[in-house]
Amino acid sequence: MKLHRNIALGIELGLKNTLVEKKPAADVIKRLFKSNTKWGSRDRKAIGKIFYDIIRKKRLIEESLGYKNSETNNNLLQLIGGWMALNGHILPNWEEFINIEIQDVVRKADRLIKERKYKYSIPDWLDEMGVEAFGEAMWGKEIEELNRPAKLVIRVNRIKITSEKLKEILDKNYGIKTAKIHHYKDALIIDKHLSLKEIKEYRQGFFEVQDANSQAISPWLKPKSGKYYIDACAGAGGKSLHIADLTRDKSKIMALDIYGSKLEELQKRVIRNKVESIKTKCVMNPEVIKSINANADGLLIDAPCSGIGVLKRNPDTKWLMNPDRIKRILTTQENILQTYSSLVKKGGELVYATCSILPVENRDQIDNFLNSKKGLAFEFDQDKTYLSHQTGFDGFYCARLIRKM
Repeated sequence: MKLHRNIALGIELGLKNTLVEKKPAADVIKRLFKSNTKWGSRDRKAIGKIFYDIIRKKRLIEESLGYKNSETNNNLLQLIGGWMALNGHILPNWEEFINIEIQDVVRKADRLIKERKYKYSIPDWLDEMGVEAFGEAMWGKEIEELNRPAKLVIRVNRIKITSEKLKEILDKNYGIKTAKIHHYKDALIIDKHLSLKEIKEYRQGFFEVQDANSQAISPWLKPKSGKYYIDACAGAGGKSLHIADLTRDKSKIMALDIYGSKLEELQKRVIRNKVESIKTKCVMNPEVIKSINANADGLLIDAPCSGIGVLKRNPDTKWLMNPDRIKRILTTQENILQTYSSLVKKGGELVYATCSILPVENRDQIDNFLNSKKGLAFEFDQDKTYLSHQTGFDGFYCARLIRKM
């Protein structure tokens, strides 16, 4: 692979934005592409691949180069050189790469990968949490799978089209091969990444991009036509749209979030999908929550979390997250459960979900809630952790509670 300097400098800027300035990688790469319109599709593909692979393997690369974490911030271009060395590429004759001895880097990496924390490039705290939660053997399998890039999965909008018909259209009109996924009725894996805006059926709301295990969450509400559902942390509304789909747009769905910008994105998706059952409300303070009809047949709390279950698509989470931040997230999750649980009617269902696999954010959080004063009104029904190494998709947790009084 021949690496042009302007592309390397673009990757370096992206790494600085993510690793030094702590901005989400997904946002960084979008801005990077938007501000460099001269990059062609091949350049963008190469940049995206290298950028994410370096973030995914950051610790192994920096340790193989002999850098400590604090030193990496000042040597981001060398990090690219280290990535090239470990992937068998010839280094350009640049001043920044003069001190990189390829054979030394490769030999050191071969020694380092005997330890899990280097092999899968994870911080010590995450490795310790993983072992505590799952044991050595299972954690090893899980983090190995989480370190692989995510597959591109779509959810078919069953109101508009069947999986079989969409599969046929994508193949015939665009040469896009798809495969069904066992146990995921509306999910299709796409064989390559693509520009969705070029797909007419996407613009018409025939499908949405949504991980297979994410698609498993909304059905926990057992959605039915004519019922009233609240999506308490709706974000851009992937699960609200799924509820609308499952009820054939014949239920009432209130999508809530504290960020108006996310709800604006949901509104765009609602228009694209031509959905009428979803209403949105920005809940900036508790007073707004009090104004909401507290008689929901089902409440979905897709809670803010560490995101450890979605390292496949957000590998930068390893470097943005830390134990102190997780503690703050736990407090937020607890407050959300306490605040929103009152919106469920007697006999209604509360579904709590996260895209984390850590028990402290999941079953422990549910147990703590059930032992609280407000939690006494609920009884535990069932829960499940969707592990990545068992499914090949993102890691999720889901629990269902029933309001008994």
